Amino acid sequence: WTNLEVLDLTENKIEQDVSMDLDYLSSMKDLLLSNNYFFGTIPNEIRSLVRLEKLHLHHNSLYGTIPDDVLSLVRLRELKLSHNTQERQCFQYYSEYARCDASVHTYKGGDVCCHREDGKKVCSDEAGVKVYEDSRFCLTPILRGPIPAGFGNTPYME
Repeated sequence: WTNLEVLDLTENKIEQDVSMDLDYLSSMKDLLLSNNYFFGTIPNEIRSLVRLEKLHLHHNSLYGTIPDDVLSLVRLRELKLSHNTQERQCFQYYSEYARCDASVHTYKGGDVCCHREDGKKVCSDEAGVKVYEDSRFCLTPILRGPIPAGFGNTPYME
C-alpha cells in the first residue's frame, strides 16, 4: 500500500466510518471516496497524505468540522466535500428496532450513532443531537463549521 498513488472507490455503496489508518498511504495522490455511505468525521491524520492532490469525499454522510490539518496538504488541488447532509432522523430509545450507542437519560454530549430498522448507521456530532423528554434522540448529521483559516493560501488549490 505504501506505493499506491490512486485509490478510487467511487460509487461502491461502502458503509463504514471514514476514519482509517492513513500512515501507510504516504504516496497517495488521489483519494476518491465519493458517492458512498462513509460516515464520521474527517480524521486529523489526513495530514499524513503529504502528496495528496485530489480528495473527493462528496455525497457521503460525513459530519463534524473540516480539520485544520487539511491545510498541511500543500499539494492539494481538488477538495470536494459537498452533499454530506443527511435528513434529520429520530430514534425512540425503547424501540426494538433502534439501537443507539448512548442513553437518552444519561447523554451529556458528544457523538451519537443509532442504527435504523434497515440496519444503516446514522451518526451525528453533538451539534446535531437533540434529546427529547419522550426518550427520543433526533440526529441531524452535517458537515459544519468554518473553513479553516489560511485555506485560501493553499498554493495549488484551483
